[in-house]
Amino acid sequence: MPKAMFEDIYRDVKQKIQDDVYPYQSFLPPEKDLVAVYSCSRNTVRRALQMLADDAYVQPLHGKGVRVIWQRSKQPTVGSLVGVESFEEYAKKNGRVPSTEVKLFETLTCDQELSARTGFEEGAELTHVIRVRSLNGEACQVDHNFFLESAVPGLTPRIAAGSIYRYIETELGMRILTSSRSITVELSTDMDRMYLDLGPYSCVAITENRVFNSNGVMFEYTQTRSHPKTFNLHVVSRR
Repeated sequence: MPKAMFEDIYRDVKQKIQDDVYPYQSFLPPEKDLVAVYSCSRNTVRRALQMLADDAYVQPLHGKGVRVIWQRSKQPTVGSLVGVESFEEYAKKNGRVPSTEVKLFETLTCDQELSARTGFEEGAELTHVIRVRSLNGEACQVDHNFFLESAVPGLTPRIAAGSIYRYIETELGMRILTSSRSITVELSTDMDRMYLDLGPYSCVAITENRVFNSNGVMFEYTQTRSHPKTFNLHVVSRR
């Protein structure tokens, strides 16, 4: 399903905010100017701006305009409860250089135990990937990914070493819509200690993520095990 135009405007303005084209506390161009720039209707621009407001990038001020309220964190925001973004996207957002090393790539059939853990149906064919993710050369998290093969066909280790989300959106044309997340802290495992330089830390932050496409199909379950030093939970709250 092709993306709606307001989503493209949302992504473009969001990127410009992250690149300081529209810096913190500045105002976006007036609505009529954005309509002219993107050759679209006012309603399309307003939907894009509402998405940016929902993600705490901007704040509409009555009678004044739309002010940028997003600031780049001094510490990479590896954990977030807002937005569905790839590792490459949030690395770029935080001004870091991402890299990925694929440690395991296999196809398996979902059994009863894995079904209870992930939410996939028993008997479903899954692609299982373990990846070590680094920022500026420092390993910060281990991703244990499970992708529904019928929804995400054609995955390869080469794709997994780059951006699976980019492959899903550009090659498969799938819209990634929503995700459900839970955050816990647990004692580190032997695998955590093997892949992450934990030093004095004896625990890792764990994010469980179930991701759905625009048809309501859960196509991904991922458990991300993050180094405590680089895990920074970001939450947008509204009253």
